Amino acid sequence: MSERTAGRVETWIDRHFIATAATLLFAIFFLLFFFKSIFITIPAGHGGALWLRFFGGTMLDFHYGEGTKMIFPWDRIYVYDLRLQQRTKTFQILTKEGLQIEVDGTMMFRVNPEAVGLITKYAGPDFADKLVMPSVGAIVRLEGGKFTLEEIYATKRTEVERGVLAQFKLTVDVLIGGIEAQRPEIIVDDFWFSQIILPKSLQDSIEGKLMQRQLAEQYVYILQREEQEAKRKAIEAQGIRAFQDTVSGGISENYLRWKGIDATLKLADSPNAKIVVIGSGKEGLPLILGPWESGAPTAAATPADAQQPGTARPPPAGGPKASRQALPSEPMEFAPGLAMPVRPPVGLSVPR
Repeated sequence: MSERTAGRVETWIDRHFIATAATLLFAIFFLLFFFKSIFITIPAGHGGALWLRFFGGTMLDFHYGEGTKMIFPWDRIYVYDLRLQQRTKTFQILTKEGLQIEVDGTMMFRVNPEAVGLITKYAGPDFADKLVMPSVGAIVRLEGGKFTLEEIYATKRTEVERGVLAQFKLTVDVLIGGIEAQRPEIIVDDFWFSQIILPKSLQDSIEGKLMQRQLAEQYVYILQREEQEAKRKAIEAQGIRAFQDTVSGGISENYLRWKGIDATLKLADSPNAKIVVIGSGKEGLPLILGPWESGAPTAAATPADAQQPGTARPPPAGGPKASRQALPSEPMEFAPGLAMPVRPPVGLSVPR
């Protein structure tokens, strides 16, 4: 029996070889050509709504999950992002006092997976621009008209945002009117004003007012600083006066003479000091003299070279000519308590 069946199949293939090969080639070509329309991949976080061309259109009570799906090439699957979405749009608001401003409102929402069929039938894949944002704009204009401009952009901005969010949550239940199934289509999470745009003239006026307010506060701090500076100067003046009252009774001629000698000793240690003559001048203070001659300074004599007044000095080597060059033209005198000879300058006498 099997041999007879196999023989019949081989005979049939031999007779219809061309038709069979053509059918297989057509089937392969059909699959390759309509591959993207037959095998639909729904990525992670997405859902799909099925539309049947010959069997009733959109399936309202059915949706696809993630993964690869196979359908007829004449049918279609609409893929929706079921994750958290964010939309921003600019709206115009007429405030309570009649000023027109612009705000950028941002809505954060998600699509209900059970409602993708309903959204596909009555709104389509661009439902956010057709349903969500127009409804948000109407609510923003309604809520914004209850507040003044200053309240919207400053004091009650959060209250306006919360009012818009609460009102939209009530509106989203009837977003697609006349349909009772699959509620709500949109799950709202948050709403806020990302930007408030004021008219140019009004913006300049507000900035000027704020600048003047800051300047007024700056002057307050300046006055406080000046008051503290006045107190500091008063305390400093009291300290100076107390110091003067304290030291005025203790300053005497001997004290001043001692301070002068102390200053002279410090000058004598300085490399800039030349000749220091200690004596009792007119003011009772030491005398500070420069070099004897402007050409070159004279080296100080050591105690071994110093002689007593009135004693003869041995002539230098080299004869009388060298002696005349070495000795000064005026008589030499010794200052009291010093071992070096000094010569009184013109108009100055050294006490003996």
